[in-house]
Amino acid sequence: MKSYCLGIIILLFIVGCGGSSENEKATADAVSINNNVDVSTSEGSKTDENITLLGMYHGVQQSYYLKNQFGNDMEVNGNKISVPSIDYKFILKEGSIVTLQQINLEDNSRIYYHGSFSVDKNNSSIKIICKLTDDHSSNPTYCIEIDKSTNLIKCFGNNEPEFSLERNSSSTSPVNEPKVEKEISVDGTYSYNDESVKMSITINGDSWIGKTTIISGLGDEYDKPEYQSGIVNGQDLYESSGMAKIGYVNGRNLTTSIGNNQVILSK
Repeated sequence: MKSYCLGIIILLFIVGCGGSSENEKATADAVSINNNVDVSTSEGSKTDENITLLGMYHGVQQSYYLKNQFGNDMEVNGNKISVPSIDYKFILKEGSIVTLQQINLEDNSRIYYHGSFSVDKNNSSIKIICKLTDDHSSNPTYCIEIDKSTNLIKCFGNNEPEFSLERNSSSTSPVNEPKVEKEISVDGTYSYNDESVKMSITINGDSWIGKTTIISGLGDEYDKPEYQSGIVNGQDLYESSGMAKIGYVNGRNLTTSIGNNQVILSK
């Protein structure tokens, strides 16, 4: 009798373990399948099926004044640094790939970025974190946030004002590939002007010459230009010794700095 009871207990133990293993496997498979496309509701009993985040996200960031890490307006010689309105086009692709095209709406110049994105979901929103690079010194991170209750989409970056985006899920092909811009010769003159400074850099082959004039407001006779020169390696600009990189060219833009402030010169 004791042997019979022991056999039943062992049989029940084996069946119980087997059922638990199958349940765990089914749960793991469901999580694996739904992890990329399903968003759990607050009740946890329903999911929004067939949700895909791939496609184009388009919006315009209005002009604003550049701010420092403390949120204060940055200034050069007492003048605020204005950032022009920028047209943004994010494209999310399979494999967590993201590309970004920025168009300066003042001079129509363009900058291209590429990178990867990750998704953070909660009960109220979906956040798409885009980590990007231009293959030079610019490596921005942008967050695209989708409100689940309103379906409104907004975007924000570090020390930048947020702006709205619209999504077109059918547009998954690139707007323009960065390679098209990179094929353009970097030779030419790039300029930047505001109320406090005038700056130009001319590239010719493997060398560059720069001219910077600080505007004093006292007249041209007081505004003496300073000249600089250096070498060019591909799209990168270096000072004359070739040791310190001072800027780079991306398409029709040349990015460098005046003091501690980054400026973009246009061709």
